[in-house]
Amino acid sequence: MPAVTADRTIERTDKPLHITKRIGSTTYKVSVHFSRTSRETMSDKLVRLIERDAVKQ
Repeated sequence: MPAVTADRTIERTDKPLHITKRIGSTTYKVSVHFSRTSRETMSDKLVRLIERDAVKQ
């Protein structure tokens, strides 16, 4: 599974990527995992999700 390293390159690992972000007094913990069989890049997925959300509004 891809993981983002300090220099923002992608490397394959079998562990999900964990991100922690604090906004105000709330801490968000997000785990990201990627399908090895996916044909869609992360950029493609983000664009698709944004476009779908825009259509809903």
